[in-house]
Amino acid sequence: MMKMTRNNIMWTAAALLLGIAATVSSCSDDHFDINGEVSGRQSVWENIASQSELSEFADILSSLYYSKSEGNPTAQTYADLFSGDQTFTVWAPKNGTFDYATWKALLNDGTAASAWKVETELVRNCMARYTHLVSGSGVDKFDLFSNKSATMDCAAYTINALTMTQVNLGSNNGVVHITDGNIAYLPNLYEFLGTRSDLDSIADFIYSFEEEMFDESASTQGPTIDGNITWVDSVTTLYNAYLRSRYLDARIDREDSLYAMVIPTNKAWAAAYERVKPYFNYQQEYQQTITTVSADGTESSETKVTTMTDEELDSITKFRIHDVIARNLVFNTTEQYGHTVDQYSVEGACDSLLSTYGTTFYDPNSARLFAGTQYETLSNGYAFVVDEWNYKPLDAWVFEREFEAERVWETYSNCTPTTQKLSINYSYELNGETVDTIIEETVLVLTPTRSTGNTSATFQLPNTLSCKYDIYAVMAWNTDAARPYQFRAYLNYHQNGKTARRQQLSPIEGVNGTGRYFQTKAPHVDDNGILQWNDSVLVAQDFEFPFCYYGLEDAYVTLEIGSYMTSSQRTTYTNELMIDKIVLVPKVDEE
Repeated sequence: MMKMTRNNIMWTAAALLLGIAATVSSCSDDHFDINGEVSGRQSVWENIASQSELSEFADILSSLYYSKSEGNPTAQTYADLFSGDQTFTVWAPKNGTFDYATWKALLNDGTAASAWKVETELVRNCMARYTHLVSGSGVDKFDLFSNKSATMDCAAYTINALTMTQVNLGSNNGVVHITDGNIAYLPNLYEFLGTRSDLDSIADFIYSFEEEMFDESASTQGPTIDGNITWVDSVTTLYNAYLRSRYLDARIDREDSLYAMVIPTNKAWAAAYERVKPYFNYQQEYQQTITTVSADGTESSETKVTTMTDEELDSITKFRIHDVIARNLVFNTTEQYGHTVDQYSVEGACDSLLSTYGTTFYDPNSARLFAGTQYETLSNGYAFVVDEWNYKPLDAWVFEREFEAERVWETYSNCTPTTQKLSINYSYELNGETVDTIIEETVLVLTPTRSTGNTSATFQLPNTLSCKYDIYAVMAWNTDAARPYQFRAYLNYHQNGKTARRQQLSPIEGVNGTGRYFQTKAPHVDDNGILQWNDSVLVAQDFEFPFCYYGLEDAYVTLEIGSYMTSSQRTTYTNELMIDKIVLVPKVDEE
């Protein structure tokens, strides 16, 4: 069964009860064709009711109650509304030109959802506030009462390409135009998700964040009883937190922006879920010893436990996977650097496309996201319904992570940690000319408390996924010591049990160290004549974390780096470490 479309644009009773003076909007002033027999004497409702060719539409208006919000009808019909003192323009469809039987059947089934569908998609879409006259040869653009956009061409006698057969039936509270059919209701992207049964998966996920929010500013306050405010007229609006969050950041439920949206079918959604699932392999319990250091150097440790019930484990896993699938689906068409929506699916046409989540997709991967479908034009954008979710891990959810050492250190030993900004002047030759430049970098310096003692520090690496990484420790050259480092490295991570375990890492023999010890290189000039002042030491290659830590506050991977220098090596190495950053480069087989 298909879901009913939704509309979360709510008109409040307060707005409707205001006596707003009629404002005339016309295409131009060089022609003014008002029916003199009814001008200024009859209401909009009386004009409609008096036309025998509008009897079907009149029956709908007299049977349908105006709602302040979805599921909150008033005692006022639309016939009553059009008899009042507010000003409206109505485009009334003639008998036989719209599907009267279907709309009437929806009203007769007695459900609030059906009445709301008739109200939003038929009646509100055939009316607008204020007076919009057909006059001259201009074009009038405005919003309908449904909040959909309308364009009235006065020369062609059309509104949104629908023919007006009689115009400017003047009323004392607006004007009526008679049309060959009802103005077609175009759903927006948010509503469109609920119109097709093959889009149930994405619709269920995004709609699950809907909630009714009390609108105090639009509600009517009653007396205060026992110090508590009461409300004689409470107005609520639909609010969807996911659309407004950093995850999607796209108001696809509003009409004031234009989006292109990749919409996966249920088939594509299920396949995407299986692709993403291995990266979010959470375990049910994490035990983590977290050590903090106070300003005076005092350490305190606490074991924190993250425990999830079966339901919580299932919930966090599904949310993270579904979010990965959904968060890069929407593209604001005004932010695509001059590219048109017709070019999105054409390889080579767009160098890159930017999602509302903030991810940049480069050609040809960007074109493949939209491939295999023709878009459907909606009221606030374009729907690309796809049977294949063509996102790649390294584009959409598995990213290189850089952790600045001075920001993520957790503990230290036999040293005093300080943050220093280093500045190195050097010159190099470029095209036969000498170029003077400065390298500046902020690093964490581990100054030993004893000249012969080995120093160490532990660094937090949060939000890692359950996948492979190459892990680099970027070590800055110690200019004062003028000697490289020899150090050991350990990873602490959850392997098969609840508690994080410590594993020593080994260098690649002859490449970045020997035995159990990593070694850095002295600064050198590369083939391009650029000084390589830092040494990115590969401390772990193709290292696979079995469990995911993404989004967990008290569970994370740590990397421990400790100098190793014997008394006989004091002239070869320095134990004062300068650590720039830790870098995790994901290793993923792209499909």
